[in-house]
Amino acid sequence: MESIAQKLGMMRNEPEWVISLRMEAEKYLKTAPFPSEIKPLDLESYDPLGKPDVDIPEIKSLDDIPENIRKMLLAMGVPEYEWQKILGLVQVDTSSQVTSFKDYFEKQGVVVLSLLDAIKRFDWLRDYAFRLMPYKDNKIAAYHTAYWNGGIFLWIKKGAKIAYPLHTYFLITEGALAQADHALIIADEGAEATFIEGCTAPPLLRFSAHIGATEVYVKKGAKVKGIVLQNWPPYVNTRPYTNVHVEEGGEIEVAVAILGNGKSAGRYEEVHLKGRGAKASIHSISFVKEKEHLDDVIKIYLEAEDTHGLIQTKGVIRDNGISNSYTHIEASEHACYSKGHIECSGLLLNPGAKHTTYPGVRSVSPSSELTHEAYVGRVSEESLTYMMSRGLSEEDAISLLIKGYIEPVTKHIPFEYLKEVQRIAELVAKGGF
Repeated sequence: MESIAQKLGMMRNEPEWVISLRMEAEKYLKTAPFPSEIKPLDLESYDPLGKPDVDIPEIKSLDDIPENIRKMLLAMGVPEYEWQKILGLVQVDTSSQVTSFKDYFEKQGVVVLSLLDAIKRFDWLRDYAFRLMPYKDNKIAAYHTAYWNGGIFLWIKKGAKIAYPLHTYFLITEGALAQADHALIIADEGAEATFIEGCTAPPLLRFSAHIGATEVYVKKGAKVKGIVLQNWPPYVNTRPYTNVHVEEGGEIEVAVAILGNGKSAGRYEEVHLKGRGAKASIHSISFVKEKEHLDDVIKIYLEAEDTHGLIQTKGVIRDNGISNSYTHIEASEHACYSKGHIECSGLLLNPGAKHTTYPGVRSVSPSSELTHEAYVGRVSEESLTYMMSRGLSEEDAISLLIKGYIEPVTKHIPFEYLKEVQRIAELVAKGGF
C-alpha cells in the first residue's frame, strides 16, 4: 500500500532519493520523541494531503499580488515602497509563485527557485537538503522530512554582495493542514546577504499547524543576516525548526520577532560554528498573552577555535500567558579560545503571567569562556509613578517602558521593519493585542 509520504513524492515527480528519505522519516515518525523542551503536538490530527482552499494567480508584477496577500505583507510590517525590492516566494500549500524580481536578483548573483525545482535541477543539493536536520533527531524533524509540502531555495553565489533584503513569506491557506514549508539557504564563500522570513495565517482559517524548517549554510567568509517575523492568529499551533552551519570566518546574525504566538508555539533553533573564527548572534523578542504557550529554544555549538556565540532573548508576557526560554551554548574540545554569552529575561505585566528561563552553558575546552545571565521581573511601580507624574497616561507609560525593555533586540531589526513590533508593543500596553 502506498504511504502518504510516498504519495506526496510521486505526485510531485520527486527524485528517488527524496522519496526514499520521506518514507524513512515516515516509518520513524511513530516512535520519534518530541524535543524535551517543547510542548508535544498531536500531529496525526493534521492532513498532509489537504486540498487548497484558495487559488493563487500567476504573479508577473506587483500589480498582480492578490488583495489578501497585500494585507498580509502590510500586517507583517513590510511597507509598500519596499515591495519593489521583494524577491520571493509566496507559498500556499504545495504551490508557489515567484515574483518577476527573481530575474533582477539572479543578475546580482542570487539563484532563487522553488525547492522542488532546485532539487530537480541541481543533483548536488542531495548533499545539503535535509542534512542539517536529520529526521532521527526528533518528531518535528521526522514529520517535516516525511511530509514537507513546498518551499524555497536561495543560493547567494560566491562573492555576491546583495544590497536589498531577500524576502520569503509563507501563508497557511487550509483549515486542517499542517503546513511544512522548507527553506534552504546557501551563502557561498565571501557572499553577503540579508533575508526576511515571515510566517502568518489568514484570519478565517481554523485548526492549522505550521511545522516549517529552515536550513542555512554560511560558507567560508560569508556574512548572513536574518530577520524572522512571526505573527500567528490564536488557533494556529507552530513548531518551526531552524538549523545553521557556519564555516571558517563566516558570520550569521538573526533577529526574531514573535509578534503573535498562536495557540501554542515551539520554536527550535540550532547554530553550529564549524570553522575557525565563525560567529553567531541570535536576538529574540516575543509577546505572549492569555491562553498562549511559547517554548523558545536556541542553541549554539562552538566547534572550532576562536568561535563566538551570543544569545539574547526578551519576553513580554501578559494575562495568563506562559513563556519558557531555553538557551544553551556548548564548547567542544576543539573550541580553544572561544567565547559565548547568554542573556535571557522576561517582563511580566500581570500577576498571572509566567516566564521561566533555562540558560545553560557547557564546555570541555579549558581555554573557552562561557557566561550567562537571566532576569525575570515586573513593571516597576516606581518608574510608572514617575512617568505618570510627568503627564503620561498609564498605558503610554507602560508602552514606553516595554519599548525601552526590548530596545537591545530591536536595534538589530532594520528600521523599516520595526513598524509591526512597535505596534504590538503599544497594543500590549493597552491590553488589546
